[in-house]
Amino acid sequence: MTGRININVADIRREPTDRSERVSQGLFNEIVEVIEDGEKMHKVRFLDGYEGWIIKQFVSEHEGFYGQGPYVIDSGLAPVLEKAELPSKRLTLLPYGAKLYGAVEEGFLRINTERYGNIYISGYNIIGGDELPVFSVQDSYNLQREAEKFLGAPYLWGGRSMFGVDCSGFVGLIAAQFGVTLPRDTKDQIKFGTQVAREDIIPGDQLFFPGHVALAITNTQFIHSSRTNGGVAYNSLDYRDKLYNESLDKSLVTVRRIFA
Repeated sequence: MTGRININVADIRREPTDRSERVSQGLFNEIVEVIEDGEKMHKVRFLDGYEGWIIKQFVSEHEGFYGQGPYVIDSGLAPVLEKAELPSKRLTLLPYGAKLYGAVEEGFLRINTERYGNIYISGYNIIGGDELPVFSVQDSYNLQREAEKFLGAPYLWGGRSMFGVDCSGFVGLIAAQFGVTLPRDTKDQIKFGTQVAREDIIPGDQLFFPGHVALAITNTQFIHSSRTNGGVAYNSLDYRDKLYNESLDKSLVTVRRIFA
């Protein structure tokens, strides 16, 4: 069965129990293939090949999207509203990067969902799929702006949203907003792209440390999600910078260029 995630963020587990390790998360409307049917959970495969177990009721059978789209949420968390007006009752929050389909009505996107019926997202929180930011080394502000939307998000192993995000989840979400699909985990991301020398770091490069990945914003400063920072924050490889992290500076493994 082809399914799609019907909740804002759904945990993906290593084993078919909700007490098993969280290995990733599925975002609202992500497409999955159900490859095994357990008692309370489905084993699913994402479009990038990533597999894991998800609670059954968080997956609906997918028969196609209806309406205009895709629209992409480009705020950290977008309020889901009961009515197409402000203020309006909030029903939940949808995560950055979620793709939506529906009808545009007076500055709002109306979406029909199984869980809430018709819901509304303010146009301020979405962009059209053909309006995704463009990466440029000469003008890296777009990259910095997108990455900084996650500043302060808590660290969460397996996380992929502002509710909580891990290092590879964070980098993957930002890359996807620029049209680059990365493998889910650090051990696989390190094989992606082209290796470059440390002295050649530019904005957008991935910086790899033992079991960890960060996103370069300048040739020395980077943003990453880490336990030691408590979540998403800046650090630097420059010892003269107040954001300097000596441990990471001395343990840099490699640099990979993911944006051509």
